[in-house]
Amino acid sequence: MTIYQLHLAQLQKNFETAMALANVSGVLIFSGMQKYPFRDDNGQRFNINPYFKYWLPLTSQVNSYLYIAPNQKPHLFLFQANDYWHAQPVLPEGEWQQHFELTIISQPNDLKPLLNSKFSNTAFIGEETDVAHHFGIESVNPENLLNYLDYQRAYKSDFEIDNMRIANQLAAKAHRAAKQAFYNGEPELSIHQRYLTALNIRETELPYNNIIALNENGAVLHYDHYQTTSPTQHRSFLIDAGASYQGYHSDISRTYVAKDYQQHAFASLYHAYQQQYSQLLEEIAIGKSYLEFHDSAHRRISQLLSDFDIVRCSGEQAYERGYSRVFFPCGVGHYIGLQVHDVGGYLANNGEQLLNKDPRYPYLRLMRPMEENTVFTVEPGIYFIDMLLAQHKDNADFNWSNIEMFKQFGGFRMEDCIALTQGKVENLSQQAFDGLK
Repeated sequence: MTIYQLHLAQLQKNFETAMALANVSGVLIFSGMQKYPFRDDNGQRFNINPYFKYWLPLTSQVNSYLYIAPNQKPHLFLFQANDYWHAQPVLPEGEWQQHFELTIISQPNDLKPLLNSKFSNTAFIGEETDVAHHFGIESVNPENLLNYLDYQRAYKSDFEIDNMRIANQLAAKAHRAAKQAFYNGEPELSIHQRYLTALNIRETELPYNNIIALNENGAVLHYDHYQTTSPTQHRSFLIDAGASYQGYHSDISRTYVAKDYQQHAFASLYHAYQQQYSQLLEEIAIGKSYLEFHDSAHRRISQLLSDFDIVRCSGEQAYERGYSRVFFPCGVGHYIGLQVHDVGGYLANNGEQLLNKDPRYPYLRLMRPMEENTVFTVEPGIYFIDMLLAQHKDNADFNWSNIEMFKQFGGFRMEDCIALTQGKVENLSQQAFDGLK
């Protein structure tokens, strides 16, 4: 069997178990519909239902349905509009066409006579609940069914990991182009455009909005308001950008220091951080608590804050007093796959249990242990964020002169996609950079 056939076989098994939990005999997955702004006819970016592309490498097919039932070949009802205004999405060639029953529909209602007898005991998966109600389906996004599927989605098949490996290779190539644009002194918008050109794609094909941040803009965690003119000086560059392949994503961050600032304290801090980052990656192991891993990142960052006189106390004191959370307020990473922030990070026991958040770390997206066949990111960083620093303006432990010096660089992070497969740790992102010619 091919890795795609094995992937489909596992999905069939998982969905049949989920159907039994929800006491239904079938699942109808709606790909989604084109959305429009209020009182406007210009369509917004279309994002396909992730449960739909879980089965099929189709990412742009609107108004289509996938029907799954026990011991049956999955049935794809593919929508193709009778429309001379818009080009229809091109179906990719590939093995997928061998494994699905295919029916072409030109109107969403075409589905009703084909499946009407099954709707009374079918679960609907999709955002557009009105569609389910129109068909008379009562079981809409049942929680026990989705929780089981979301829990299982953490475990990636070889097919999924292979897609993510390619997505990382694509992103690494574009990262290299963006890095060169930074060293050429280009503005943020131009760097972003270089990234798109390297991938030969439109912006709507990115898995998320690129973060292209020069200098102090690196302090904005999700910065995407690109400046169109170059700053007077290029000091630093933080890029967080990914790519997609067959519906699966990569998510990579790198930071670069301009040549004129290689002797600056910021460059020394970033170099020390890179060493800590490498050591943190060495902690990755099957069975390790991701919360413990996140906590280790805070201890390492606390030590850096002390070593570089950003706080006037020991690293242990900085950790105990929560100072690392001022400079590193987000989580150390997250699952990644069909979605950039993939689901299931707080589910346990086949989705039957919801894990509790640690009150110290409200933005940590993953509480499950590190497990075989999972893929997650690692992205600790240090940021000089005015809003958070202002909460400590009278704190004598903070060395405000050094903080002001570092603020002009914004902050930094590295981020890699890590796969745990066959008992090994595979850094999909770094491997992609290493493989560049």
